[in-house]
Amino acid sequence: MSRLPIQFITIFIIVLTLFFLWDFSQRVVTSVRLAQLEKTYEQLVAQEEERNRILRELKTYIQSDEYVIDYARRKLRWALPNDTVVIPQITPVPTPTPGAPTPTPIPTKTFQQELFDFLLGH
Repeated sequence: MSRLPIQFITIFIIVLTLFFLWDFSQRVVTSVRLAQLEKTYEQLVAQEEERNRILRELKTYIQSDEYVIDYARRKLRWALPNDTVVIPQITPVPTPTPGAPTPTPIPTKTFQQELFDFLLGH
């Protein structure tokens, strides 16, 4: 057998091996990226499930009589029978009266200004 067919077969096997290695590496990189995305989305889903749970609890609280009573007491200032209503008296803060205005002193000239006036004759 001559060397030429063996060389072609060897080159073909090397090229085929390189192709499979490249394809395998691309699949590994894709799998890693997908695993990272999966973790990110699982965290987002967990956050949204927690938010959904809080909203469901808020919905049941708003639909209860306890919320209506609390809202009426706080916002509408209603009271139940036998409740003692306390209305705080708000006393206004006294307005301070302005004092006598202090006279503004006559500006005195500094040594540099007097020297400037003396030299230039102002």
